[in-house]
Amino acid sequence: MAFGVLMGQIAVIFLEVLLGLVGAKCRVITDRDSKFLSDFVMKLLLPCTMLAGASMEGDPEIVLQAGILFVLLLALFVVTTGICRIVSRLRGDTPGQYAVLVGTTAAMPNCGFIGLPLCSAVLGSARGTVFATMAMAAYNVWFFTYVVSLFRPGEKLDWKSFITPANISTVAMLVLLVTGWRLPGPVQTFCTAVGNCTTPLALMIVGVLLADSHIGKLLCNGFLYRITLLRGIVFPLLFMLVLRLLPLDNALCMGLSIIASCPAGSLAAVVAKQTGTEETLASQAVAHSTLCMLVTVPAMLMLAGVLFPL
Repeated sequence: MAFGVLMGQIAVIFLEVLLGLVGAKCRVITDRDSKFLSDFVMKLLLPCTMLAGASMEGDPEIVLQAGILFVLLLALFVVTTGICRIVSRLRGDTPGQYAVLVGTTAAMPNCGFIGLPLCSAVLGSARGTVFATMAMAAYNVWFFTYVVSLFRPGEKLDWKSFITPANISTVAMLVLLVTGWRLPGPVQTFCTAVGNCTTPLALMIVGVLLADSHIGKLLCNGFLYRITLLRGIVFPLLFMLVLRLLPLDNALCMGLSIIASCPAGSLAAVVAKQTGTEETLASQAVAHSTLCMLVTVPAMLMLAGVLFPL
């Protein structure tokens, strides 16, 4: 993708984030509204977006690429978790700080609110949706099988946590892609129309998150810079260097690079609040990483565009 086109897509994304920030600052969108919109997007709009993405035609390798993306992202999460363990021990972090470091840095790119819009903008709506959906599946597997245990030591895994609208839609989307089945025309049109609302609403929610953050506190905490440096620069760079050595399609490498470059997701902050484990630090980490994405994401995507030209 040409540099000018890529920057134009990024500009649109940031303008939608800015709209949410302005809406929150002007009290047009309240904290209660943002929680409702988050659930609305994740539980209703996002499943429609996934099902609409299953209508992709003309690329028999899409399912294979999605499977490769899933496996490579899981491998990335495992390796980066190990690196975080080493860094945390060297820095003498508490168990709570280590939980936040892993939850927001190693395994928690914001695949939904940031990854999906970016993948759709750069790779096209259909392919971008499939890639971002598989990224969210990998995200959920690693989070609920390992990361959540760091915030809830000694607690057994609750398999019910995997039964979510997003995961159910992921399975349905994969069945449609593998079998070649298609949704009835009116249903497909409905899913496409509703799914088109997902990206702008998701990015507005990111803007609301930034509006609620105390910028002064975010700029004075060295731990937060460590998280953003690892999440936004170090891990994406290492991943792209590895991808450069693999015989993979450039579109797949670009999709993987986009996901790896996303800022920290908010799920770790939600669990931290539920368990009382460094909840303030977790929320600050998400906000800091999201704020710094204004610099880190364009830089990483420009590099990815050079390494994996489309």
